[in-house]
Amino acid sequence: MTTLLEIIERLSFLAALPSVAGLFVALALLLVLQRWQVHAVGMALLYFFSALLHTRVIRPEVALVKLLIGWMIAFTLYLTGRHLDGLRGARPAAGEADAVERPRFQLAADTPLRVLILLVTPLIAQAGALRFPLTPVPPDIGLACYLLGMGGLFLMGLSEDPFRSGLGLLTFLAGFDLLFSALEPSLVVAGLMGTAGFLIALAVTFLAVTHAAQWEVRR
Repeated sequence: MTTLLEIIERLSFLAALPSVAGLFVALALLLVLQRWQVHAVGMALLYFFSALLHTRVIRPEVALVKLLIGWMIAFTLYLTGRHLDGLRGARPAAGEADAVERPRFQLAADTPLRVLILLVTPLIAQAGALRFPLTPVPPDIGLACYLLGMGGLFLMGLSEDPFRSGLGLLTFLAGFDLLFSALEPSLVVAGLMGTAGFLIALAVTFLAVTHAAQWEVRR
């Protein structure tokens, strides 16, 4: 039976510009759409394509461990979003307005700004990769590091909500992890970075749930 490691090895031919394009798609899901289900899928895609790029600089076994940790983080975010949705939907109905279902895919009022930022992000990342190249790192991986770093900063800056800001922090950390793995491809460093990412995901969960609970109390 084909194992997950064999699948990663067979898909290693995508570990170049196709994976960078996949990271851009993941950033699009995180930046533009507002549903937590889409955010969980976006993070899962982000960690998948990031793991493919990791196969360029570290052993496939270590990249597989990073992928599994990333998917655990995405699943944690999925559970967090589901819990937050339950908190917001747990209010007692006070009239017909409360009975109206919210749209399944809700666009924020600042969607045009988010789309503009999404289009500008790869241009800034490309300019940064050309102007300040990460010399020990292959060019496509350097571009991916800049893309994740810029996308993470924009995600953190566009929202005061702990959940969405946490997505930005995790995205930025994924870019830093990719860069640091190219500089120091050891198993210990990979374990430390994976542990740091998971602890950040738990902190994001705690802050998001606490913030949502306080907001419901104030209502």
